[in-house]
Amino acid sequence: MSNTTTTKRRKEHVFTAELPYEKDQTVTFFLKNHFSRVDDFIMSLGQMSNIPPSILKTYVDGKLAEEKVYIKNNLKASGAKLYFLSIPKALLSVTIDLVRALSRINFTSDIFFAQHFLPAFVAIHLRRLGILKCRKIVFWMFDFFPIPPEFLRGMYYRGMDVIQGYTRSRVDEIWYTTPRLLEADEDRFGKPPETVTRRLTEGCFFRRIPAAPPAPVPPLRLGFLGSLRRDTAIYETIDVVGNCIHHGLDVRLEVIGSGPEDTRLRSYVKAHRLTGQVRFHGFVDDGAEIAGILSGCHLGMALYPAQPYSPNWFLTSGKFRRYISQRLPVITTTVPYFAKYLSDYHAGLVVDNDPDRIRTVLEGIYRHPALLTRLRIGADRLYKKYKGDTILEEKFNMLLRQP
Repeated sequence: MSNTTTTKRRKEHVFTAELPYEKDQTVTFFLKNHFSRVDDFIMSLGQMSNIPPSILKTYVDGKLAEEKVYIKNNLKASGAKLYFLSIPKALLSVTIDLVRALSRINFTSDIFFAQHFLPAFVAIHLRRLGILKCRKIVFWMFDFFPIPPEFLRGMYYRGMDVIQGYTRSRVDEIWYTTPRLLEADEDRFGKPPETVTRRLTEGCFFRRIPAAPPAPVPPLRLGFLGSLRRDTAIYETIDVVGNCIHHGLDVRLEVIGSGPEDTRLRSYVKAHRLTGQVRFHGFVDDGAEIAGILSGCHLGMALYPAQPYSPNWFLTSGKFRRYISQRLPVITTTVPYFAKYLSDYHAGLVVDNDPDRIRTVLEGIYRHPALLTRLRIGADRLYKKYKGDTILEEKFNMLLRQP
């Protein structure tokens, strides 16, 4: 089935709510192309340094028919102000705007597909009150919250934990992105009631956007996509570039994303005299632009550190899915769940998070760039196996067959 057209759209009306990281997320893109009416509420929540406003986009037969812009939140604060003022205010404003968005469709849809625990929580209560009328509430669980020891952050995560624990036992279905996430969820909360159907949506890679292949090596071009935080290994990635340059390799890094470390990272790059080798693109919300940048790279970097309170152990991150979708082999550590698939399909390399060892691996590819062809073939095989349209069509068929 084509990624951009469909011969017959389903008649069901779907309301979905998502975070603003990817305006063409694989789920939302699938819904637009497979259902006659889709209302997509994009929440003004996240860790980018420039968070877009909340917005409701209405698609009819795959075309944007209407959009309504709501409030724009500001989460640039830190410490007590962030946890006691900015985040509660943002959650409240997003909840109010979500209700306002639902009022535009008369609180009626066939499927409420929540790509975050907050809209699933709201939908449960609205349906219990008899306000929301929908056949199925589906919670697509792609995140997990290990409780950190820091007082403020730990208290905030415990609050999310309570909401997620309540939500998961009262929706109609939970769709997990990895088996490890399902196991972690059951370890934390126990098995959901029998009334809750559980499904796995492994991979769910983004649509592949045609783009020109990268130029020959050298230089060896590396891509980084994601939030600019310490736990996403952006500093380790920059250190690898510096190590390679120090050993005479011509290596460049393309950084797509924003976040709380944005300003400090730019200073870090300047202090290490890597300004010419590291280019910051900022937050990019256009899939074609992301594809264009990444397709000019040879490898995607995902050097997650082994931190006990990081959720990356349980998940298949957006950067993984975007890299593989654009035929970009991945350099990663043993932390993410999908590292297993990279090894099985020869779609990347799993390394220790050490600049010298990673430089050695990159040098092997730098000296023998033909290795990239084998890795790109592996990325193709992995993509075809777990392509978003394939996985989602199977799960939605199962969902809609149920009474």
